[in-house]
Amino acid sequence: YEELKTFFYDTLTKYLEFFEIIDQFHELKLKSINNLFFPYKTYRKGQQELIDNVCNAIKEKKNLFVCAPTGIGKSLGTIYPALKSLETKNNKIFYLTSKSMIKEVARSAVNILRSNSDLRIKSLVLTAKEKICLNNCLKCNPKDCIYAKGFYDRCNDAILDIFEHTDDFDYDMITTYAKKYTICPFEYQLMLSLYSDLIIGDYNYVFDIRVYLKRFFDTDPKGLILLIDEAHNMYDRVCNMYTSQISISLFNNILDILSEEKNISQSVNLLVIKLKQYQKHLRDNLLPNCKFNDLDEVIIDEINNLVSKLEKYFLNEHMEEKEINEELLSIYFGLINFLKIAEFFNEDFIIWTENKDNDFIYQITCLNPRDLIKLRTDVVSSSIFFSATLHPMDYYLSLLGGDENSQVLYLDSPFEQSNLQLLINPFISTKFQDRDNTKYQIAYKIRNLISLGGKYMVYFPSYQYLETVYQTFNKINDLDIEIIKQSRDMTEKERKYFLDSFDDSDRSIVGFAVLGGVFAEGIDLKGEKLNGVCIVGVGLPMFNDFRNELRNYFDKVYHKGYQYAYMYPGFNKVLQAVGRVIRDENDKGTALLIDDRYYREEYLRLFPKHWSHYKIIE
Repeated sequence: YEELKTFFYDTLTKYLEFFEIIDQFHELKLKSINNLFFPYKTYRKGQQELIDNVCNAIKEKKNLFVCAPTGIGKSLGTIYPALKSLETKNNKIFYLTSKSMIKEVARSAVNILRSNSDLRIKSLVLTAKEKICLNNCLKCNPKDCIYAKGFYDRCNDAILDIFEHTDDFDYDMITTYAKKYTICPFEYQLMLSLYSDLIIGDYNYVFDIRVYLKRFFDTDPKGLILLIDEAHNMYDRVCNMYTSQISISLFNNILDILSEEKNISQSVNLLVIKLKQYQKHLRDNLLPNCKFNDLDEVIIDEINNLVSKLEKYFLNEHMEEKEINEELLSIYFGLINFLKIAEFFNEDFIIWTENKDNDFIYQITCLNPRDLIKLRTDVVSSSIFFSATLHPMDYYLSLLGGDENSQVLYLDSPFEQSNLQLLINPFISTKFQDRDNTKYQIAYKIRNLISLGGKYMVYFPSYQYLETVYQTFNKINDLDIEIIKQSRDMTEKERKYFLDSFDDSDRSIVGFAVLGGVFAEGIDLKGEKLNGVCIVGVGLPMFNDFRNELRNYFDKVYHKGYQYAYMYPGFNKVLQAVGRVIRDENDKGTALLIDDRYYREEYLRLFPKHWSHYKIIE
């Protein structure tokens, strides 16, 4: 009894001491927020309107969709009013984005508020496991990782230490304290999220059923505010989160690993037989792929049986202190995810079957994530979706869970319209069947654009088209200009070299890149780092069987199949690419759009207000 009593009161004393520290900081935080003021003497054009609308949306517990062109200061314009709304310990802000660079922009905005008005909040930047891991290999078990072994013995001291000494929990700070206490930095940052007021991270920490932070969204999410940056990326990202596949090769891998486990092999063989029936259907009908509207319950039942058998196998291996095969463990978690996604299957999903690379794939495919996004946004206090290219708004409202209660805000560009020379050449076709005939015309137009020297990006809808024009341009090029191009599967070092080539020097350079790729959005090349862009085509996704099924779905649901499946996603890539040119009020540059479709009414209607000064050239 005395031993238990001592343990109980020691534990309680430590908890109360930490609780008091948190409570004191909370009082300090609320006082600093009350005294918080905007860090600059003046607002950028449109920024005050953005702040006011965010304030109202949070106050009224509504969702707000904002189309705010580059230069308004969206990060500060959303974080500042969100912080002003924090009232209790349970209030937290999630700043969500899909790009690491944007996370740093958000963190910088918080630090500007700290330095200008003595703001005291705990902010956390979440980093993916593979990027923050300190171990030699990504094996998250005590046997293979010293940072996992004894984690819970040391994490409390590490949390208290960092909490008392800094407010900015970023990558460097988290890894420094993780090394000091020899604990896993990834799990450490997740623990720190409990004591953070502003959490900056990827969309998946909120929307992905595999990794979302259950500690917030499965308890009481009413005090949470979601700030969703680059919201035009949400459709593709959430669709991918709720898409999962199995294949014949996947089950053959299980057979190879567990050839001696007859009980497991029986379930695996039944699944292989079932998938081969689908494969035979494709072959008999000479089809490369086929869509089904219903989920095969036999497959689901058999996967459930297989998962149960695998769990018993893992337990036995653990009891006998045997090491579990990493590939098998990965397959197991993939099957778990497949079953979880199957629970959401409805009219917004299809089953996509396909013969691919000598394999057969059975895939649960999400076509529309609107209800999946609303699962989160309906239970939090308020969600603010914002992007420079949330246009056309009806398209994004329908796909991102907007409804009649959602608020909408369009803001004008803060920059002088004349800073961007917008040129359109609608006399050249870039359609697939015309590309070989027009490649020389396009090459000469690129040459004319860059002939005065400077730094330019030329964007194409595909790598294949890029390569075709790249080879043609090299034949006719007589300019003293460096030429670089984006390639598939570039390493981080190669990407860095490509971007670093666009510097402040006076050398001339042209980069060939792909629309929608890493060099077409999310990069910030100010001043003389980029003088102009050329966009070849209208950015349409590749026409294929799956896209056509997507088109059929959108025709049925919204009566705008072609627009939703092809036109709008393509034009958003164009908007993003043109947005690379003018990054601040002193920037000037040129954008040339080449395609005969740009002069059609359906495309001209998509032009944002600040493109109204476009000029047609031959």
